[in-house]
Amino acid sequence: MSNLSAALPASIASKETTSALATIGDAALDAAISSGALDGVPILGAATGIWRAHKEVGQQLFMRKVVRFLRETNQTADQDRIDFVDRLKADGKTEEFGEAILLILDRLDDTVKPGILGRLVAAHIRGDLDYDKMMRLTSIVSRCYAEDLELLRNFSNGVQREKTPIAESLFAAGLLSNGGMDGGNFSDPLSGGIIFNLNEYGDLLKRFGL
Repeated sequence: MSNLSAALPASIASKETTSALATIGDAALDAAISSGALDGVPILGAATGIWRAHKEVGQQLFMRKVVRFLRETNQTADQDRIDFVDRLKADGKTEEFGEAILLILDRLDDTVKPGILGRLVAAHIRGDLDYDKMMRLTSIVSRCYAEDLELLRNFSNGVQREKTPIAESLFAAGLLSNGGMDGGNFSDPLSGGIIFNLNEYGDLLKRFGL
């Protein structure tokens, strides 16, 4: 894990990542892994070696998640990514960051959330999101069902009617707050219930992750 942890930040800063991801689509990813076309990207080269040795389906899925993550971080300026990794090195957080992100990516149960994580890290790289909030949000996202996060895109504070179970899940994850109760009216059973409000982390995720 140590080598992979250090390789992830290196991949974010590497210009090899830009050229590799620009030419490899999802449909060609498996062939690229087997051929070694992605070996120039540090994290993908290291993980590809493991995958070639074991030929495990889980490792192949992990590679897909890493690629989706890197595609999003790669939407930032080259120098901003280099500066980000330099800050990690200066703070002694290079492996800590890499290990935390890789552990989260490894346990994600879908291929949508890696892109969300990548966009959150990209927001930090651009200076839109501080490090602690970025890391907290990556952890929050890992605990959510990906489809539930879609509720945040056009979220309006208030009773969530038939989407109340989803709102309850997002509240438990730390993305919504409880604004009290609405008594509703007898003619519309769904008009009453818990009032859910978007909290700071829900707003940050909506703005920078979705």
